[in-house]
Amino acid sequence: MRPRTIIGAFVVIFIVASACYYFYGYRSQAISANFNAMVDSTSGTATTTAVKTALALNNNVASFDIHVETSNNDVTLTGQVPTVEDKRIAEEVARSTKGVANVVNNLQVDPKMLAATAAKQYVTDLEIKTAVLESILNNPDLKTQQLKVEVSNGEIKLSGSVQTAAQKTAAEAAARAITNVRKVESQALAVTQVTNELR
Repeated sequence: MRPRTIIGAFVVIFIVASACYYFYGYRSQAISANFNAMVDSTSGTATTTAVKTALALNNNVASFDIHVETSNNDVTLTGQVPTVEDKRIAEEVARSTKGVANVVNNLQVDPKMLAATAAKQYVTDLEIKTAVLESILNNPDLKTQQLKVEVSNGEIKLSGSVQTAAQKTAAEAAARAITNVRKVESQALAVTQVTNELR
């Protein structure tokens, strides 16, 4: 065999061996690292979504703009809330969410938000009251009844009197049908007509 052929064969073998080493050694590590990063990112996105959902379902903090970021199952909360108690509740909700290992609570407390939130709720309550009264006036069975409507924080209290139990049920249904109503209480709404079923 010629020396050039032997040297050429060694060069080809060396190049092939180097390529295999690079691809299966260095390159597979990079692929593995990219795959692990992708899995971590997907897991982080799922945890972020779970925390955001839990915050949105909590009546105390649902209305606040709280930002959630997740890295290695560690959740960071940022944004503003009106009270220290709201900050504590948001952290507690995040901490109790499945998949969360640790919570970094960077929420800022801004008392000015409390006044803005109260004003917004007041307007919402007025809108609810107007809608309930309009619904009652548009119902021929209810518009002549002595109904009173009070609204506070989305909770409706019906009082006064109606003639029949069916009218009371209709008034409750009219109140519940309004958007943003959290609760309807009608214990103070009296039924004045008593039916004598047993004679």
